[in-house]
Amino acid sequence: MTYRDLFLTAVGMTGEEIDGGEIGDYEDCAPYLLATFCRECAAIDARYRTAHSLGTSTVPKGACVDMEDEFPLCDALTPAASYYLASMLVADENEELSDRFFTLYTDAISAIVSTLPASCAPIADCYRLLK
Repeated sequence: MTYRDLFLTAVGMTGEEIDGGEIGDYEDCAPYLLATFCRECAAIDARYRTAHSLGTSTVPKGACVDMEDEFPLCDALTPAASYYLASMLVADENEELSDRFFTLYTDAISAIVSTLPASCAPIADCYRLLK
């Protein structure tokens, strides 16, 4: 799935016509919003990949992405990415719709995180309270 596929999904969810020519401002913002999503969800993607024995991903380091590139995070995060993008695209025009998509985004992220196993790690006794 490419970033453009996510963009088209998000625009479709907002009810805008993709071929109508009215989404030029969405196309301008989407590469920046998707780069932000990838950076914000990189840790969740890494934990998901570790839990499911998947390879590593390359999170974009720049401020924007090339819309024709492949979405680098795991497939489980694609619905959340679409919800996030839809929410951010309509944030200035329709606050209620934006909030609805943002709730779907946070619910999708929560659902993914809740399925990840806990990990054990040693703790440091900084205050010398443990004996």
